[in-house]
Amino acid sequence: MTYLSRQIAFAATYVTIAGGLWVASQWWEKSLATNLSAPVISPGGCYRVETLKPFWALPSLLQPVQDPNEEGSTKWFQLWGYPGFYKLYDHRSGKLIGMSSVYDLQYTSGPLYWGSKSFPEVSAGAIYIGPNVPDCIGDRPMPRNSAN
Repeated sequence: MTYLSRQIAFAATYVTIAGGLWVASQWWEKSLATNLSAPVISPGGCYRVETLKPFWALPSLLQPVQDPNEEGSTKWFQLWGYPGFYKLYDHRSGKLIGMSSVYDLQYTSGPLYWGSKSFPEVSAGAIYIGPNVPDCIGDRPMPRNSAN
């Protein structure tokens, strides 16, 4: 094996390992996340929102920063103020409904919005978390039909 081919093999191995770690980190950043605060239960009792801090093995400077208002807009090598993401659950059944991407909550998060008939989704500021469930649009539980 020549010197040049060894360098190419080393570079290819390095890129493969680094790429594999980055792909794996996309899984473990949410799977091994920790809670940032207590869950928030919606006023009507339909939803529960958890705020979580991603588990990052790499420094935050190497994590891409996304803007929820600009689809596909990603910035690299930016400093993070408060990285986090949200999980939305149906509080009545415990079923996971939705999960946001990881954003810098310092700049993009805001008050929780529980939805309405014209805008049936749960969000935190500019961050979309998930849809309303059909029987609880806007955090207003629909009465269950009783059998006649």
